[in-house]
Amino acid sequence: MKKPIKNLLSSILVGFFCFALPTKLSYATTTRNITIFAEQNMTTALVKLARIYSQKNHIVATVNFNSSSELMNDVDSGEPADIFISAHSGWIDSLKQKGLVDIYNTGYIAYDRLVLATSKDNQNIPAQLLEKNISLESALKILNKQKATLLTNTEGSSSGKFSKELINFLNLDDLKVFTKLGEDKSRDLDLNNDNSQGYALILASEAKTHKNLKILAEQKQTNIIYQALVIAGDNMEVAREFLKFLKTDTARNVLRSNGFVVD
Repeated sequence: MKKPIKNLLSSILVGFFCFALPTKLSYATTTRNITIFAEQNMTTALVKLARIYSQKNHIVATVNFNSSSELMNDVDSGEPADIFISAHSGWIDSLKQKGLVDIYNTGYIAYDRLVLATSKDNQNIPAQLLEKNISLESALKILNKQKATLLTNTEGSSSGKFSKELINFLNLDDLKVFTKLGEDKSRDLDLNNDNSQGYALILASEAKTHKNLKILAEQKQTNIIYQALVIAGDNMEVAREFLKFLKTDTARNVLRSNGFVVD
């Protein structure tokens, strides 16, 4: 049975305002803008990428972080957006079916995997989970036998979607699964204090940003694929330029350093 829990992840809005220094040409140039929608686990990487892109191209870049379901609703309701980045295939397909994106400009920019994490303060980790190279599936089955507490993200996010699919596939009915409330906008994983003996099923890119976590097992396959889509509208030319930037070595290095897998 799934129960809600607060304080797992967050939603934030970040804006970058980087203008060209005054020159004879810049006075006549209209400032360009781009608005990027992305999931919370991409916060650190995209903040850096947006800053680099803004400075190099003298563009105003705004990045809105939230779950894919919330971002999808914003796009559907007409909120300004130029790029949508997610690994949630359901919401991506929905955007395409509704004709809200440029289907000819889609970028496969990175890969991810699920990992099993716990607090570094957890002193009751089963010995089996400390074995080297234990598979994620085996680790979860061990926790299932112990009726352990497992934290997951909301199903509206890529993290929650893939976590639920794996839990259902493995028939882990004895796990005490707690799922983050959809309206909870915090970013921290609540694996301290009262929950220090619990575990979390999250993305490798999420775990990268939390220094208090110990990774016990991870998926061998990197089958979680992030796509960047150009939202249909008047700013598609600028969005396509940013999509090209996401495929450069500079962007790939930033993504790699933040826990994502790139070709």
